[in-house]
Amino acid sequence: MIAEMSDLEVLALTAAGDQGAFSDLVKRYQDKVFGMAYRYARDRQDAEELAQEIFLKVWQHARTFKGRSAFATWLYRLAVNTCLNYRQKKKIVPEPLPLLGDFAAETNSAGSEIIAQERQNLLDKAMDTLPARQKMALILANFEGKSYEEIAGLMEVSISAVETLLFRARQNLAAMLRPLKKKGEL
Repeated sequence: MIAEMSDLEVLALTAAGDQGAFSDLVKRYQDKVFGMAYRYARDRQDAEELAQEIFLKVWQHARTFKGRSAFATWLYRLAVNTCLNYRQKKKIVPEPLPLLGDFAAETNSAGSEIIAQERQNLLDKAMDTLPARQKMALILANFEGKSYEEIAGLMEVSISAVETLLFRARQNLAAMLRPLKKKGEL
């Protein structure tokens, strides 16, 4: 039964053209792949398209898997590269952060949910302004829980490059969000 097989065994069946095996791989990893794509694109439709593109690449390139890493690592590498190419394909221009006075403080309890959503929107917009590789490193570290070593492998960079990407990403976010925090808007 396919459900009891290892990822590598299921991938071997997929490489041989077994659509049932491929379907099982998709079921095993669709939540993780979609979650990463959504955190990167922050648009459900775009994340679904990214996830489909990632799994299409798995189907097309299953025979090229050499087994030098775990299947999950190979899949994440495909996902990282697909997400990094996302901005170039879509020609995304990040929305500018709103002026500091755009969000008047709401003091009633009914407005607290709106304020929380606006704060999240500000953070999301700030994340969108980061360079693609900084954003990806931050997503992998903070949302995917990957170690620096894992991130280095997935992004095909050195550990020191990962440290630099994360440092710069956090520094850039802090610089963008500091004025909003001082005003109490974040």
